Amino acid sequence: MYKHSMLIIFLLAQAIICKDVLAQSCCSGGVPLSGNIGMPISEQGTWQFSLNYDLNVLNTLKDGSNTLSDNTRKRTTHSVMGQVGYTFNNRFSVESFFSFVRQERKITPKYQPTTFTATNGIGDALLLFKYRFIKNYQIGIGIKAPVGSSDLSNKRGLTLTADLQPGSGAWDIVYWIGGSQVMKFRKSMTAIGSVIYRVTGNNNAYFGNQIYKFGNEIQANLGIADRFTIGTVVFDPSISIKYRQVNADRTKADNITGIKDVPSTGGEWIFIRPGMSYNMSPSTSLQANIELPIYANLVNTQVTPTFRINVGVNFILKNKNSYELNEI
Repeated sequence: MYKHSMLIIFLLAQAIICKDVLAQSCCSGGVPLSGNIGMPISEQGTWQFSLNYDLNVLNTLKDGSNTLSDNTRKRTTHSVMGQVGYTFNNRFSVESFFSFVRQERKITPKYQPTTFTATNGIGDALLLFKYRFIKNYQIGIGIKAPVGSSDLSNKRGLTLTADLQPGSGAWDIVYWIGGSQVMKFRKSMTAIGSVIYRVTGNNNAYFGNQIYKFGNEIQANLGIADRFTIGTVVFDPSISIKYRQVNADRTKADNITGIKDVPSTGGEWIFIRPGMSYNMSPSTSLQANIELPIYANLVNTQVTPTFRINVGVNFILKNKNSYELNEI
């Protein structure tokens, strides 16, 4: 079983350097839906709850991999995200994801008035079904439902572009694999990895009668977590690397031309993400992490993430008849 576990970790690591072109517009601040799914393995009959706040600041302008000295355009996304998970038995579990989003865009051209645009609303939701195929590893498939608005307008009554909407207006399919492996040389240290691939659907009512499709997306995360105890206080520091690659968005504006790429969308990123979890009790923990870009190569000129902060609380509610998961 150990050999199988190490093989899966190797495959997760390979996904970080894969070069398939897949995913969503960088300028869409967007809810970090794909990067926040995949709750830990738990006992039969266990409920898991989490509530997180995510701040995504996009103040960096890049052309390809070159950073431009231009601070006239800034984007910020505030997201409040909730998750509820339930473990049915030794194999199967399910989790749901929902959110509330505030998108902000500020444009300050030289010698012209500043333009500020903001939207608020419920974001899209996800239902993910997971299957545990080896002791510490799961695979899953999910459906993202377009419950968020995708047709909000500005003060002048003009419909805003897709990157400012709280929802995508499309159904997506999400494929997920994740797991962990305790390190032999230090039993408190765990290697953690996950790969997420999202196949996006079409919003067929974009601007009323147009088509808009966010690019397909792949994300791969690989990291190390450890545990330290100071008196009765338990801390779990961690550090991980996240790779994200996206296809260009696509749009069709009329019945004459075909669907085509949206300019200045798509690219690839590598982020480093240090984090810390504080275990208040066996059932409750607080967590925080910051995500910093260390590499970005974008299609044409785009605003790209400068930093992202995520804080939250996790709670586990066990059934009285729950038992420890057996090795599979």
